[in-house]
Amino acid sequence: MDEVTEGVRQRREVNTYNLFYSAVTERATPALYNHGVRIPMFFPEISNPRTGVTAEPDFVLYDGETCVLAEIKSGNNIDGRDIRQMRECASIDIEAAEEALRAAQVRDRIGLSGTVTAVEPIIIYQDMDEEYLEEVREESTQFADTVDELTNHAVLMTQDYGGELRPLAGEFNDSGNLQSLLRRGIELPENPPDQLMLTEGMEHEVLAMAVADVWGEQALDHDDGIEVSRTEVRDYFAPKHNVGLTELELVFDFLVEFGACEQVENHTYRFTRDHMDAVLAVEQQVLSETVQDYLHGSEQASLTDSFDGN
Repeated sequence: MDEVTEGVRQRREVNTYNLFYSAVTERATPALYNHGVRIPMFFPEISNPRTGVTAEPDFVLYDGETCVLAEIKSGNNIDGRDIRQMRECASIDIEAAEEALRAAQVRDRIGLSGTVTAVEPIIIYQDMDEEYLEEVREESTQFADTVDELTNHAVLMTQDYGGELRPLAGEFNDSGNLQSLLRRGIELPENPPDQLMLTEGMEHEVLAMAVADVWGEQALDHDDGIEVSRTEVRDYFAPKHNVGLTELELVFDFLVEFGACEQVENHTYRFTRDHMDAVLAVEQQVLSETVQDYLHGSEQASLTDSFDGN
């Protein structure tokens, strides 16, 4: 089996985010947005002060009553970390969810009250179906026990391009409108648009792809190119993503070295039409080699990581 590079893993993760996100948009059937469902929070930290537990789902779906805490996986491997994540999500009660929605100012931003009547943790795997679950359950008692433990905390769902977002195992805690929609299944588009560009971790490779996509391709529309600073890039992705300036500095070092842009002054960079060939090649480059390895070589990058970890 071919080794999956860091860049490929990050691209797959972004793709799975966009497929799930498309369930809310007009390309899905039924489009959750048309049923009053919104996504008020991306990658939040939701704490329950009574238990001291903090949950970190990828997305929150909310329709004015139900708060769905959704974790998205780009493969079909269920492991102990998944169970821990969903146990933490299941520990979030109505009061903790309402507090998180108040902090997210949902009334001001999306016009919903912030009142919660049910909290539903769900976990979604790509490329998983009923046949796979049944087959592996029969082959492995350990896998069957893992699925049972996972579904004690969350509804296990699947999604696929041109297929459905639908439940595979487990039961919703309540029977509201959002639960009914998810239980019936959502038809997903074959080619969802890239509306989300970064992973939860915002690694260098996916940051490089995002910067090249947003500012590199904008240069086509400007005779003199387009300039952007590190701070402007950080602000563009906030508040959904807390992109660090240190990470952006390394990414821009890579983009300049690769020929996708040029530095015009301290922490400000220019993309022009002359850079377009390199801009278009950024994704292919970071899918095959990490940004650190491109800049410093794999041996030096490993040495640096070793020192950084001490």
